[in-house]
Amino acid sequence: MEADFNYHGDVVVFDLDDTLMLERDYCRSGFRLIAGMLAARHGAQWLGISKRLDTILRRRGAYFDFLETQLAREAGLSDAALRSEMQQLVDAYRSHVPKRLNLRPGVREMLDELRRRRVVMAMITDGRSVTQRAKLKALGIEEYFHPANILISQETSADKSTPANFECIVRRYPEARRFHYVADNVAKDFLMPSLMGWQTWRVPPHHDEVHTAIQPADTFQQPQNEMHAFSDIFVAVKGG
Repeated sequence: MEADFNYHGDVVVFDLDDTLMLERDYCRSGFRLIAGMLAARHGAQWLGISKRLDTILRRRGAYFDFLETQLAREAGLSDAALRSEMQQLVDAYRSHVPKRLNLRPGVREMLDELRRRRVVMAMITDGRSVTQRAKLKALGIEEYFHPANILISQETSADKSTPANFECIVRRYPEARRFHYVADNVAKDFLMPSLMGWQTWRVPPHHDEVHTAIQPADTFQQPQNEMHAFSDIFVAVKGG
């Protein structure tokens, strides 16, 4: 995508997981898929594994390690068969496309209003390409972004700890009024855009987030704005 020298409004860039959607919803969808696969192979008693995996996730534990331990204990697989089955399950989880995922309340209305105001929107998110693309498809929000404005770390070989993806957006809109980054995780989301002079916004907290909020030591890791509702950003942005 060539630079757009004619756009003079704000550029609003979003994270995805626990920002526009709850990452746990995607995890739960994958857990149900895994449970169905295991039930088909080893019996209906495995249908309940999805709830057990969700419990591990809530405790922020290693749910695939737990799954492997349970398979080794209860399925009677050889070491080679166990490794093969685990790889199949992990691959299916990471590549599955949920029938539907829900945006957080207020997100669709925010995206619609920003589009109505002709504000350029983009996305910078960390993760595997197949997984993040599956989420976008299930959420039905690809239409809000120019394809070149969706930057996923595996595709760009750069995550949010480096300036590369943020610089990419700046190069595309060199005459933009201001850049904003909307995200959730103070541990890693806000440092780089803050250092680059962007406005940073933390979305309203949700009890079902995967990542626990922490108090960062570095001032630049703190978001400049705390959102109480997704509509809070309207007062700060203008279209071009």
